[in-house]
Amino acid sequence: MGGMAMKKLKDINWNQVYYFYEVARKMSMKEAAEVTGVSIPTVSEQIKRLETLLETPLFHRRPRRIELTLEGETLYQHAKQMFESGLRFLDVVSPTVIGGYPVRIGIQESFAAALALDFLMKYFDVYSPFGTVHTAREPIADRLIENIYTGVFDWGLTLTAPNSTRLEYGKIGSAEIVFVASHELLEKHKNRVEIFQEVPLARGRWDEHLNKLISDHLQAADIYVEEVIDSDHVEFCLRLAEQGKCVTAVSRNFAPDGSQGRLRTFGIGGPIVLPYYAVWRQSSQRMIAIRKLIDLLERDSKMIRSRQGPGQPTGVGGAGMEPPPIELPHHFEAESWSDFERE
Repeated sequence: MGGMAMKKLKDINWNQVYYFYEVARKMSMKEAAEVTGVSIPTVSEQIKRLETLLETPLFHRRPRRIELTLEGETLYQHAKQMFESGLRFLDVVSPTVIGGYPVRIGIQESFAAALALDFLMKYFDVYSPFGTVHTAREPIADRLIENIYTGVFDWGLTLTAPNSTRLEYGKIGSAEIVFVASHELLEKHKNRVEIFQEVPLARGRWDEHLNKLISDHLQAADIYVEEVIDSDHVEFCLRLAEQGKCVTAVSRNFAPDGSQGRLRTFGIGGPIVLPYYAVWRQSSQRMIAIRKLIDLLERDSKMIRSRQGPGQPTGVGGAGMEPPPIELPHHFEAESWSDFERE
């Protein structure tokens, strides 16, 4: 039986598997033929030969449509992984754009994640012509960095800059953190310090970086919070705050518009600034997913400093030229928060 399995693997025409993959991906013989550059009868014939070799049907042929069989669905999941990995393999070493594969982005979850989401929307617009964009949340910074380093994520957004020489990073900007409380509480306590003495501080249970930043900021203002509410849900904290049952903190651009409800923002002793960084592997610098990330960082950045030293080129090449090997800037500066305005 083992000899037969080895013979079948050796005898497989991998072009047939590729035709199957494109048909399963598009669920259309016509569209698969357009992608592969062959005729519809050729695609159909190659899939029939693959089914004969595997001794199992891969598609149900319905009037005007096709559907994957259970075996076909299983094969498609493996073929999808195989061909996407192949595209990544080629993209790592090719001087020209390959694309055609999904990018995986890890995001350090935070109550101040609005800045990260804004940046992701910009990235989606520039990368979507080359592939799909998938995101995953990760509350622990060290684990996010490890997943980027090992290739689980193509790149990520984190609240702390990495210190590994094998990782590159760019600062996408800084979120301004503001406190949020009900209009009634703010009217009652003109001295904002008294608010923290009357109601608890609601915060993200897993948001350790932001929580420490807020705690240090309050202690610097001689404010010591007596009671804390830990929650995984920013919406819950905002609803409690709206009812005057707590005070919470979010990024300014996530804070509700005061004209639309009972919530108001306020500051204590100046701005709380939370930076966000885009992080990627140095070894993936040629991939189109990372090139587009760098392009976006450079476009939004006012200053680019290269680790090469003065007099050396930076960036990814001029218009109309084939991109040379990228000498990556190790640190971008792209401040995006406005001057703090106290109410």
